[in-house]
Amino acid sequence: MPADRQRRRRPTAFEVSFPGETQVADRIITEVAVPGRPYRQPSALASEQRCFPEEKQDDEQRDAVFLEDFAFFDKYKRMVHLPCEYTEADIFGAGKAYLEEYGPTYIAIGPIHQYSIELGDRDGLMYIETKRARYYLRDPSKQYRMLFRSIYLPYRVVQIVLAYAIDNPEREYQDFLEEFLGTEILGKTPDEGDIWDCVPQLIHAAGSLPENLRGTKILEFLLHSPRPATSKGIKPSRHRRMRGGTRAEKEVEVIDLTLDE
Repeated sequence: MPADRQRRRRPTAFEVSFPGETQVADRIITEVAVPGRPYRQPSALASEQRCFPEEKQDDEQRDAVFLEDFAFFDKYKRMVHLPCEYTEADIFGAGKAYLEEYGPTYIAIGPIHQYSIELGDRDGLMYIETKRARYYLRDPSKQYRMLFRSIYLPYRVVQIVLAYAIDNPEREYQDFLEEFLGTEILGKTPDEGDIWDCVPQLIHAAGSLPENLRGTKILEFLLHSPRPATSKGIKPSRHRRMRGGTRAEKEVEVIDLTLDE
């Protein structure tokens, strides 16, 4: 191989400005994140200790901020799911928060203590906690978006189902389905398979639901009906098709099932 080809290629100005993206003619194709892919962090990250100097005990209230452009990864900077086979101490993150003292700031986060989402709050955001702060998750980074959607989607669908059941206790499943297929979750339209993928989370939540809510028509149908076969026209969700054939992952979950009274 010629000597000049053995040299490391210097990044272009586009690659420096838009890491993780590939320029093709007049359009941009963003690379899809998969578990284990290296995280490309911003050039400047503030330490969490600098932004939130005080460590909190488990029962102490933490400062809360919204987090954008985020990703989560292990100590080797390999992007991971939040419910994953790693121990809590092995999961870290980075993202942009708006801090009163510093303004928009990219923060190095972790280790992550827990994550949660209030399924009974129709607009509740998933959040993570460290010993220093609570971070409500808004828009993930482009390199982490598809990975986060696979984490967030089942819980967001449960929120939508419960909100519909509260507002429309006598409406049938088909009524719900028509409205559901017109929604967007993280920029993509879900399909019917996504509803049936969330049934395990619904079953898990059912014990915490008021009896009158469990008795609504939509929940009665989803909790007690078998998943329709694909031969009847219902395909597996895109998420399930994408993950088909991969080994099951051990999930570590802390889910808040509190419902607003």
